[in-house]
Amino acid sequence: MAEIWTNLLDSALTAKSATARTILLIGGSAEIQRSFITQLVTSTDGNLYSVKGSHTTMQNEFAIGYLYLDIYDREQEDLILRLNVYTMPKVFASYAKLLVDILRKDNTTFENLFVIFLCDWVEPRRWIRDLAQSIIFLRDSVFSELDQDTYSAGLQRCSERYKKLTRVSFAESFQLPNNGIEVEMPLGKGEFDAPLGVDFMVAMMNSERIDILERQFGRKDDEFDFIQQFLRTILLKHGASLIYLSSDSKTLFSFVFYLLSPSIESEHSKDFVAEAAQQIKPNVIQRDSLLIPSGWDSWSKILVIKEDFDVEGVSGSWQHDVLGSGDDMEAVIEVYEDVVYAFGGAGQVKEYNANALEVEGVSAQVFLRERSAELNSIETKTG
Repeated sequence: MAEIWTNLLDSALTAKSATARTILLIGGSAEIQRSFITQLVTSTDGNLYSVKGSHTTMQNEFAIGYLYLDIYDREQEDLILRLNVYTMPKVFASYAKLLVDILRKDNTTFENLFVIFLCDWVEPRRWIRDLAQSIIFLRDSVFSELDQDTYSAGLQRCSERYKKLTRVSFAESFQLPNNGIEVEMPLGKGEFDAPLGVDFMVAMMNSERIDILERQFGRKDDEFDFIQQFLRTILLKHGASLIYLSSDSKTLFSFVFYLLSPSIESEHSKDFVAEAAQQIKPNVIQRDSLLIPSGWDSWSKILVIKEDFDVEGVSGSWQHDVLGSGDDMEAVIEVYEDVVYAFGGAGQVKEYNANALEVEGVSAQVFLRERSAELNSIETKTG
């Protein structure tokens, strides 16, 4: 009996002493968020880590949902990280006070908060608008209501973590050992010059639709390149990461763990950053599995894709129109939406494809309106 109680107490003590991070999952839809969490859990490398938690009973249809995930190291011996995940499929101003209260009650600080924005390849035209609105919502309606001394400390800690990831990327680029690399590289133009005070990443779900958009809707490489360069330019300013995820992607857990690893503390003093970095390889070639870690990107790398992209103009417009005192946030958003017009969203252009296997239905009202003349003629004949 004594041995049983000892094991229980040891387990409780381990859970209490484990590092905890709070994840705020924003955007997509309730279904997309569930897919993301499922993919996060199922992509765990069983030889390194395992995940347990409340994800199987995830409730996120209304307002703000919650679940937790516990990450154990090899052989499930030690709990190394507890993730408290709050879900918010839609951003509404009325949610701000509730979110502030939750973060305060959970003793969440800017140092342990990690924000993940979800988008869907079903409607890429909305990405920049949704991202801008979400960032402004967090900055002006949520973060401004939290303790500002804590916010300042969060900015500092976020900067330290970003530089740590940058050093790992620097060492990897030049095939140097990660351990002992203390060279602090100067930040490039447009890089991490607009930090939110929290770490965050953007995940684009259902990237297998890229091929569908190309084959069935005639979208071109230039358009996909523009989307990628636009996103990377914006996220570089915030020091954020970017990943494209197909439904069968196996990289999500390794990527998220890598981004969280600078803040993980362990009694074994493991270098989680170096260990996690071994599982991560930046990718800008395979367009359906794009992976841009925080601290890796730069203007020069963005321009490799297409050198006539106005990286400086987009970066400056985002700073002025969205983050600054610009009078019209629509200006920079419309630059993006004008190019991505036919990809989805309001006024979506659909191109006919005789070989397409799917036929999209229309509502009963639209069907009847389009055939009103025919129906009237039938009524006249029968009358």
